[in-house]
Amino acid sequence: MSENLHRRDLSRQGYIAVAMIMASILTAFDVRTAGIGLSDLRGAFGLGFDEGAWLSTFATAPQILVAPSIGWLIAVFGVKRVMVAPTILYSAISVVIPFVHGFNDLVALHALRAVFLGMFVGATLLTAFRNLDRRYWIIALSFYVLRIPFAQNLGLYTAGSYSQTIGWQWLYWQGAIVSPMIGILFWYGTKPAGIDHALLRRADWGGMALFGSALTTLYFALDQGNRLDWFQSGLIVSLLASAFFLICAFLWHESRVEHPWAHVSVLRTRNIALGFAAIACFMTTSLGSSLIEPNFLASVARLRPEQIGDFEAPYAILLVAGATLTAVALVRKLKQRAALTIGFTCFLLSAWIGTQLTSQWSLPEFRLITILQTFGEEIVFLAAVATLFSNVDPARAISLTAYVQVMRLICSETVAAIMVTWIRQREQLHSYLIGLHVTGTTPGWGTTLSQLASSMGMESKADVAKRGIGVLTTIVQREANVAAYIDGYWITFAAAVAGLIVVALMKPSPAHPLTA
Repeated sequence: MSENLHRRDLSRQGYIAVAMIMASILTAFDVRTAGIGLSDLRGAFGLGFDEGAWLSTFATAPQILVAPSIGWLIAVFGVKRVMVAPTILYSAISVVIPFVHGFNDLVALHALRAVFLGMFVGATLLTAFRNLDRRYWIIALSFYVLRIPFAQNLGLYTAGSYSQTIGWQWLYWQGAIVSPMIGILFWYGTKPAGIDHALLRRADWGGMALFGSALTTLYFALDQGNRLDWFQSGLIVSLLASAFFLICAFLWHESRVEHPWAHVSVLRTRNIALGFAAIACFMTTSLGSSLIEPNFLASVARLRPEQIGDFEAPYAILLVAGATLTAVALVRKLKQRAALTIGFTCFLLSAWIGTQLTSQWSLPEFRLITILQTFGEEIVFLAAVATLFSNVDPARAISLTAYVQVMRLICSETVAAIMVTWIRQREQLHSYLIGLHVTGTTPGWGTTLSQLASSMGMESKADVAKRGIGVLTTIVQREANVAAYIDGYWITFAAAVAGLIVVALMKPSPAHPLTA
């Protein structure tokens, strides 16, 4: 009898583990493919550039509306009541979207779909901690971290290959297949739970509404800021001002309500504050592989998304698996600070290699950077989250979970928006500076134009000059882009250094099931 119960318990925990993997990867994968496949979606839905940009924002921003509060909802109502219905609704919307063509209808469906998507990852951590044996917490957390490098490679590959093979519709239908499976696993894997009426009576609905609305408004501003040139746009200024007002209102509300849902005081513990700072440094320095590398390969090397993802390479799956196992071993066997130091050192080396970038680089030159970044991502994020939960009062774990979701969505969007703006402005500056040395008075100007146009078979001097200037302009733009991406790598290098400084300021963490 006891053996049967043990087997049943192991099966249930296995269901939860698989559900965590699928939910985490689906969320990161969906966001990644939506951005990479945007040009194909614009063509399929007949949208202009501006409409496509807004569609992308509405497909991601509403995630943050409910993601911070999902941990509290699960604590009150249980996983089954909160998660099963959204998985079905998400699947249904994903099936319908490819058949809709009105812009307003598309925006509404994408926004609703994003709300359900935001619940998936937000539910995984608390679900694991409430339903898995403590021995398996670190494994569950590693699955949560696994989504980052996995989605970066596979998301790029599939987003580009779908349009070339089975159809762009599968950017949506892949989620429609996976989502119900997550619901089924949650249903059979979670323990029966009643409603926590005591916690429900203390509900801080006002705080949840203010926090979610403030962060969603901020996300809209961040996602559209670079395109609309930030403070030169009245819309962006209005969104930022609204977000600031709502955040102030949330902080005021939390200071006055009797039972605050996510009081900011949870961040006052030294190691927790430094843990979040380490995650911020991690998100900045990891842009080397998630943003700089793919953008360089697309704009300079002229590769398509499926070529950039390169997920067919046999080393990719082994690399992710090896990095995950290494991260678990380091966090379990070493102190979190030692693991964080190793991880940030990987980032530091990868960023330094990236500063050697030239216009001749393609996929092979990025291999070592990708390996170092993958190990760095797995080790740093796993150790940082373990630091957070090993230093928090268990009674305030729900509040901490809310701020983890803020870091996942808002911090990542903030650093990405800043990096994109930085690279754009640096490209303009480098283009101007290079152009100062490429003029009609430059020695050898005529000879250079003739050499550039010689392969075109031009005979007329006017044709030679015209074609040569066109080729030279392309070269100047290419080199300006290369210099801008090098500047981007220096930012990631500085973030890795800052991460090492943050780790040096941490105190030893107490014993915890995640690290014991």
